[in-house]
Amino acid sequence: MYVIGITAHEVIVNECLARGIDYDEMYVIIRELMIKYNAGKAFAKRMGRGWLNNVSKKIPYRTQFIDIVAHPYNYNKKERKSFAWKVACEVWYSEKSILVLEQMKAFVEERVVFAHIIDSVYMRGENTSKTDLAMRLELHMGRTKYFDVKKDAIVLYGLLIWKYCKKRDREDKENGIIDENGNIID
Repeated sequence: MYVIGITAHEVIVNECLARGIDYDEMYVIIRELMIKYNAGKAFAKRMGRGWLNNVSKKIPYRTQFIDIVAHPYNYNKKERKSFAWKVACEVWYSEKSILVLEQMKAFVEERVVFAHIIDSVYMRGENTSKTDLAMRLELHMGRTKYFDVKKDAIVLYGLLIWKYCKKRDREDKENGIIDENGNIID
């Protein structure tokens, strides 16, 4: 999806606006999720996979994520952090993240840089991830440019997760798996 004369930042901001999503709130929500995932992945390496939640809560977490993005001010910082940690502890989150990174590579011109930042800084686990300074040096970017690009990468990652969640939510409603409020139908 290349558009001549418009920056990746403008594309991402406009995508958020078109979907009724606050760019800055999406950044806060997704950054917390990725920080918790990074910490959780490092913890999992020490503890083994047994600590992960193997009873999937995909649907309730998906419903809550959609609500957090739609109504960010209804959730305080502690609730967001708690939610982020619970999702990070789910086995399926890692698999979905890989899919989102692949989607990022097809979205905007800076796609490879965006996916590389997310993967290197957040997806490897706290003990093996790259620091912002290492990424800046690797990408030959100044501090301001790097953090602007990183913020766009985080928001794009969140936007793509949100789109995936909305699509799956719609499919599950159409198939009678969940009701209009996102609750599982028994």
